[in-house]
Amino acid sequence: MASFNRVILMGNLTRDPEVRQAQNGTYICKASLAVNERMPDGNGGYKEEPSFIDMVVFGRRGEAFGKYMQKGRPVMIEGKLRQSRWEDKESGQKRSKLEVIVDDWNFVGGREENQGGGGGGGQARAPQAQASAPSSDFPSQSDFGGGGGGMADDVPF
Repeated sequence: MASFNRVILMGNLTRDPEVRQAQNGTYICKASLAVNERMPDGNGGYKEEPSFIDMVVFGRRGEAFGKYMQKGRPVMIEGKLRQSRWEDKESGQKRSKLEVIVDDWNFVGGREENQGGGGGGGQARAPQAQASAPSSDFPSQSDFGGGGGGMADDVPF
């Protein structure tokens, strides 16, 4: 049977990322994400129920994550689930933990939000110059026999 392990989550960081460097030079960044689920409270209103998810980001993405992210910032992550298993040294009990191994991450919200300032969300940056007129490399309507009676008239819907 085939399997598929892919996770996409969006939430806020619950603590500042911890970045370490392994002996081989690889960066390892650990953080925790709070994802809220909106549920009815039974009184006609709603309440937010948070889930806290541990995550690990490796390599240059982990280095950048630690540099640009901090507690409270919104982020969207994509990755896979991994379960770690070990035996507790003190009690001898078997333990496990589920975490997300992050393959990619994105800033969420506006620029002011990502810099920790107040104010409006909006766009992260101003749009670049408007697209120019179509290039002459693209065919025009006259290349298909003019304006009327073209293929558009033959479409049944």
